[in-house]
Amino acid sequence: MGKMLLILIIGTGVIATITTQNMLQSSNKMLENAIDEHDLTQARLNAESSFELAIKHILADTNFTNKPAFNLKRGTGSFVITTTNAKLPDGPNAGLTSVRQINATGKVNNKTVVVKSTILLQMGSVGPAMVAPPFLKYGIISDQTITMNGNILIRDDNNPLVNANVHTNNNFQMNGNNTIKGFLTYVGTAHSNPASRLNTSFSPNVNPDNTPVHRKVNAINIPSFDPDSYISKATQVYPGNLSLSGNRTLGTKNQPQIIYVGGDLTISGNITGYAAFIVKGNININGNVTITAPDPTGNNLGLYTKQNLNVNGNVTLRAQIMANQNVNLGGNSKVYGGITAKGTINFNGNISIYYREPTPELTQPFWPQSGGQVPPKRPKLIAYYE
Repeated sequence: MGKMLLILIIGTGVIATITTQNMLQSSNKMLENAIDEHDLTQARLNAESSFELAIKHILADTNFTNKPAFNLKRGTGSFVITTTNAKLPDGPNAGLTSVRQINATGKVNNKTVVVKSTILLQMGSVGPAMVAPPFLKYGIISDQTITMNGNILIRDDNNPLVNANVHTNNNFQMNGNNTIKGFLTYVGTAHSNPASRLNTSFSPNVNPDNTPVHRKVNAINIPSFDPDSYISKATQVYPGNLSLSGNRTLGTKNQPQIIYVGGDLTISGNITGYAAFIVKGNININGNVTITAPDPTGNNLGLYTKQNLNVNGNVTLRAQIMANQNVNLGGNSKVYGGITAKGTINFNGNISIYYREPTPELTQPFWPQSGGQVPPKRPKLIAYYE
């Protein structure tokens, strides 16, 4: 009886041990599978990022051929660009021209994903291109110190190939949580509380050369703006104050209105169409204001003032802004465009800035620029598969 009981106890222990080992092996296998799947997903994302970087290089140089392995946040990426006349990657001759094949690779640990694609180049025209002046090509730029005290969002407007950069010809100070999808450049000094947020709050969409996200640079010239210098270009002249309410429709992109205001401009209604307002006094935008751009990728208003621009309320503003003095943003303000100020830029509320590149038709009458050839458009995707 005693032997039987001993055998039973030992047998039970052996079974329990085997069961535990099997459970541990099964659990380890599940964990390994989960890790493998996560690595595979990240490798796929790295390949997609490499493809987008290849497109960026092609837009800058259609003869670009390859970029060796470069580090990403996790793993590496690389790509090779070849000229082809095929419709499909590694496919037969289809008689096509201006086509490139991109082999984009993403790696994480022992997982590798290769995305193959063919794209059709869409070249620009050979005539002179209108471009905006450099000081308007920032999410925000100021001659004075920029201070951010939290809850500020500055990013692209759904364009991952564009950075929403911040520049000051003075000092930069940041407190609290802010999100900026671009670089910070400054002439004086830059501080944040805590100091690490200078590195974490700024995250450019495009940084192929791993440039530091914040750095000291030379000053950028921000010219003074005097509306009286451009009154001869105006299509409408208001010698005193002007108040716009209700629904207003302005000009077209090719023929925007140029509206001179000799006093203050107040906007409290809804506006569509294209116009450049050149204002000698302040620009005040109050209440529930919506400014709609017929072209969803551009700005339809140029708001250029010799004094201050003040925004307060539930305002959705699609405009490129230039103020000779200060820009004051309050309430629940959303700006789709960019802000330039010779004075300070003050944030008081829930402020979101979605950077859009300036519309040259609204800048050429005041700051004419020539860009040489029109750059190519984003290539047309013909085939894409993993």
